[in-house]
Amino acid sequence: MGLGFALTFMFVCSLVAGQDLYKVCIPDTKPTVCRSVDKDGKVLCTSVASRVDCALKLARGEADIGVFSEEELLLLGQQQPNDHRIVATIKDLNRQDPYAFEGVAVVPSVFTGGLEGLRNGNYCHPGLDETELRWSPRVLRTLEQKVVRTDRCPDVDTNGKTAAEIEIAQLSQFFSAACRPGPWSPSSTIDANLKRDNAKLCSLCGSDPASSTCAGYTYDMGVQLSGVNNNNRHIQSLECLTRNAGTATVAFVAWQHVREYFTTRRPELMTSYSVLCEDGTTKTLTNEALLAPASPCSMVKQPYGAIVANSARAAAVSKELQAWWPNGASPGGNTWQAILFDELVGGPAARAVFDADMPTPANYTSVRGVGDYDATTSCMPARRWCSTSDHEYTKCLWTRRAAYTLGLEPVITCQQRHNVFQCLEDIRDSKADFISVDSNYGYIARQHYSLSPVKLLQNSRNMPNSMTRITALVKETSAQSDVTRFENLRGKKACFPEFGGIAYVTFVRTAHERGIISASECDYAKSVGEFFEGACAPGAIDAAHAINKDSGFDATTLCSVCKPQPSSVMVVNQTTCAWDYTNQYFGTNGTLACLADPATHVAFLETQNISADLRALNLQESQFRVLCRNNTLAAYTGINVDDNCLLALLVDEEVLARRNDPQFNSLTTLLELLDKFFGYNAAVSNQLINLEIFSPFDGVNDLLFKDSAIGLTEPSATTTHEPAKNYFELFQHLESCTGGAPGLATKKGVWSILTLFMATFVAGIMM
Repeated sequence: MGLGFALTFMFVCSLVAGQDLYKVCIPDTKPTVCRSVDKDGKVLCTSVASRVDCALKLARGEADIGVFSEEELLLLGQQQPNDHRIVATIKDLNRQDPYAFEGVAVVPSVFTGGLEGLRNGNYCHPGLDETELRWSPRVLRTLEQKVVRTDRCPDVDTNGKTAAEIEIAQLSQFFSAACRPGPWSPSSTIDANLKRDNAKLCSLCGSDPASSTCAGYTYDMGVQLSGVNNNNRHIQSLECLTRNAGTATVAFVAWQHVREYFTTRRPELMTSYSVLCEDGTTKTLTNEALLAPASPCSMVKQPYGAIVANSARAAAVSKELQAWWPNGASPGGNTWQAILFDELVGGPAARAVFDADMPTPANYTSVRGVGDYDATTSCMPARRWCSTSDHEYTKCLWTRRAAYTLGLEPVITCQQRHNVFQCLEDIRDSKADFISVDSNYGYIARQHYSLSPVKLLQNSRNMPNSMTRITALVKETSAQSDVTRFENLRGKKACFPEFGGIAYVTFVRTAHERGIISASECDYAKSVGEFFEGACAPGAIDAAHAINKDSGFDATTLCSVCKPQPSSVMVVNQTTCAWDYTNQYFGTNGTLACLADPATHVAFLETQNISADLRALNLQESQFRVLCRNNTLAAYTGINVDDNCLLALLVDEEVLARRNDPQFNSLTTLLELLDKFFGYNAAVSNQLINLEIFSPFDGVNDLLFKDSAIGLTEPSATTTHEPAKNYFELFQHLESCTGGAPGLATKKGVWSILTLFMATFVAGIMM
């Protein structure tokens, strides 16, 4: 029976091995689709977190088939120009246009003078918030860059400015009047100021007072005709053109709407207008021209989204797809072929148009072309993003290219260092510009590196341990005797995970609030060391003098309670101040061990994994009681208290940059744009490029940002995100102390505490 089973097993395996199974990328949010196509078809589901993840798997041969949007194909044309093959474009059955869209410049037929002839003319635009045709910011600004050269401004002072402010200044100098609806800047304050100071760029939006803010066109469009949507921004832009028919008026719109407008709404004006070509010539809008699917000339052509195959299997994939979907249409029914068609191609009106040539992404997108990133011109200096691993650097490179593809400014460059502290040093020394780091680095970043937050990260409340929770634990024996308030801690002995960590700074802020430590004291080693009779704040002796090198305070008291790990040869009363696990009391678990020491009274630490740490130390939760921020003891022993009893509920990550960086404002708006286009602000179906900056990348967690992040918020007391507000207020005193940007530490000073800093990094991981 054993031999028979083995032969049967081998036979089945040979049948499976002989089948041509194709691995298709399916979002990990659609398990039902995966089950349906896996069930009885020739397709295996390859679960992906994003379509960029799919591109990486295709390149490695871990997937065979993926579908990509128009802008994503442009990204592949840069990042993986020859790694794949386009096997079919995705089109709408009702559209015969050769391109997903064409952006054209329409001018009066009497216009002469080429692109420069538009100077001092009128400008009609569909709007920077126009979404009907999924135009990227780069597409929306195409005419402006070709005519006004908004990407070239060598003599402009960019200090303190944003890309939008420089762009609007150039447009205001070039055009005499315009309607350019939508937000000009992701900052509502900057946007309002720009529209107030450049009102002429909204003057053609209509007579309604709301038009002055460029919220949209307010023309009375009259009777709506069949086939023409009067509320369409492109149609309204053409109406702006014909109502302001100066010889130098131009409308930048989609060719398909030009055809609708001049064949249905205003056919009598047809030959009175022309399309302006890149070379400065014009082509009259004749009836023959308007009946053609492609424009006589255009400023931008966008190829369709497409189905992409791994190069090695592209020919086989193409053959199979044509068999599964005859004539490029869904076979219908509840078959796996129909389910796969609906997922990759779309609904009943969608068609897969197979391409026998199977071009590479570079060849397929050459008609659009966004230029060489490294040769690109920009008014704003590039922002240098510091990363600390190969995977993080790779994610940065994809984010850089994706942002560039969409036309987000300023552009990004990526740098890699060995650890966070090298990045902080590079940012301080103007060799890099920004990084997102754990909030536990907040004190060191501000005090030693003179950095400040650009943004704070909002965290998901649904993810465990996604925020930093700081508590004060008092021994129950102390709580029953003489420690019932923060004032009672004076002269006692305290435990901290490390010197300058988030728990340490939280105690200082609480002590300022209670008035038990002077708010005029900016030396955090001295203020804490003089309040307690003794403490264990690992690393304090070296760090206190490296960070506050002018301080005369002897920080020994901050390590007087610390103990080294047991060894075969014990020295009576031996102490240590090491910032690593040679110190028994280092880190969160070490802090609890410190609190178990008969000599100590209170510990300040994060609550993450605290229950497990107590069990590992054979300690009972009933041995401790929480001292709440409102200066009362918790009503019961243990560590489970509500957020109101915590010393702090904080975000666990922030984006840091140089405090005196003249490009600070431009970096702020860049981060807002990254959040808008690659964060959770838009549904995946609405993203131009499906790259999730707050999610795992290529299967690796916490790259560039922690996976618990759900967005960015302001480092301000006015933010509506409570943990971010708390974090901002936590460092207000330190920011005021270091606001004068103290002198930079010497390289010798940096390296003297590098080991200390690395220990902090390890502690952040272990806690």
